[in-house]
Amino acid sequence: MKKYCLLFKILIIFFSLQINFAFSSMQNQIIANVEDQIISSFELKNKIKSLLFLSNQSLDQENINIAKQQALRLLIDLKLKDSELKKFKIESKKIDTEVNSYLQKQAKKYNTDYNGLKELFKKNNVDFEIYQKEIKIEFMWQTLIFDLYKNKINLNKDEIDTELKSVIKNNKDIEEYKISEIEILSEENQENDKKIREIESQINKIGFENTAIKFSTSSSALDGGNLGWISSKSLSNKILNIVKDMKPGDISQPFLSSNAIIFFKLVDKRFIKNTDINIDELRKQIINSKKNELLNLFSNSHLSKIRNSALINIKYEK
Repeated sequence: MKKYCLLFKILIIFFSLQINFAFSSMQNQIIANVEDQIISSFELKNKIKSLLFLSNQSLDQENINIAKQQALRLLIDLKLKDSELKKFKIESKKIDTEVNSYLQKQAKKYNTDYNGLKELFKKNNVDFEIYQKEIKIEFMWQTLIFDLYKNKINLNKDEIDTELKSVIKNNKDIEEYKISEIEILSEENQENDKKIREIESQINKIGFENTAIKFSTSSSALDGGNLGWISSKSLSNKILNIVKDMKPGDISQPFLSSNAIIFFKLVDKRFIKNTDINIDELRKQIINSKKNELLNLFSNSHLSKIRNSALINIKYEK
């Protein structure tokens, strides 16, 4: 597996050094083979423009140079996910409602509707159909990971109930945190240091949400890293110890979790009075939060496994 990882890194570096990103002069050609799928130069250009548009950045050479390597990595992962979805015969019709709901939510960010969002993509010379297909792949991937690993999610519901009863008995208020995240895959220490510096630089330059859209590998990247309001009872001790002393607007130091590096931003915090606590809703929130945390770990692990064994050939012909 290490051999494939090393080869992948070398090919990425070689590609980044060789390719000329003057969009006007690049002809459409095959620039990568990922198993039995291809990545074209058109797809790469479109992905770069998509990342910059969604993260509210201008299409200039500096931003293109920063985005190009991430765009290629994301496209490779999308092809790997697509191949895996076909292997397990996951149908897109099952998630069409979720995809449409997500696109409507995206449209509201730009004060428009679905058709208005399509028009915005067109004005920015970004292929909306490709973007829509990518969103479908991400939602289908989440479905696949749940189907594959749902039996491995073992939660002690009795412990959760005992803790909730303790909260009620002791008349404790519960603190909630509104959190956003940026997650990047962990590699070798030297490469991690480089990635961390790059993420920190981008956060300072374009903000946390836009950096999440552009760089995060978590499914939350689709929503700018937003995790919403989370009860302190839903968080693992490791994460709780990080966010409990943060102030709204603070960004955590990066920390290693399994095979990923994570940054947290505390957007806001609040206390829910004991008398206002809906125990059934809180129990459901805690269970869902813990399930999602485990599913995210399984997702990263599964993707790493298929990436390390995949035949990936990156090339560029003048």
